[in-house]
Amino acid sequence: MSDMSEPALLKPRRNPLIWIIIVVLGLILYLFLYSDRGGQVVAKIDDGNGDATGIIDRSLLIPPGMRAREYIAQLREKGKPYALDRIFDKAKSYQREGSLADAHLLFFFSAREGYLPAMMKMGEMADPLLFQAQESLLDAADGIQAYKWYQKASALGNPAADRRIDQLRDWAIAAAQTGDASARQLLLNF
Repeated sequence: MSDMSEPALLKPRRNPLIWIIIVVLGLILYLFLYSDRGGQVVAKIDDGNGDATGIIDRSLLIPPGMRAREYIAQLREKGKPYALDRIFDKAKSYQREGSLADAHLLFFFSAREGYLPAMMKMGEMADPLLFQAQESLLDAADGIQAYKWYQKASALGNPAADRRIDQLRDWAIAAAQTGDASARQLLLNF
């Protein structure tokens, strides 16, 4: 009789912890591969025209900025002169819908091509006095970038750009006195 009970003692036991780990890993994979991660998100962005709501569609599988890159490629195929006012309007619509990368690329493209409102917009999106994270691709205000774009607009004779430069200088002087390193860096440009 003792022979019969020995094989039962030698039989390896299965660790239940292994099965728990397998189940948890399976659930994690399921969540990442098959779950709905947001669908649409409503973003409140004020464009100054009273239309303050945009919808961000998170289900799109288009990388950020891809629509603007494709649009710019089409424009370049057609060649100059570019309809910079329409490009600027398209950038504003992307910004309203929450596609900040697309908006930024189109604002930058039209500003680089010499479109004054786009230069001012690029400056405003970086300006420490006007910075709004929900409207800018930048993580934080960048006074040097704002100064650069305002300078370009000023060189084209825009008096609003001159006022913004003066306001930026005043901000930099005050902020530098409180120890702001970026303000000190900006003051080197004046």
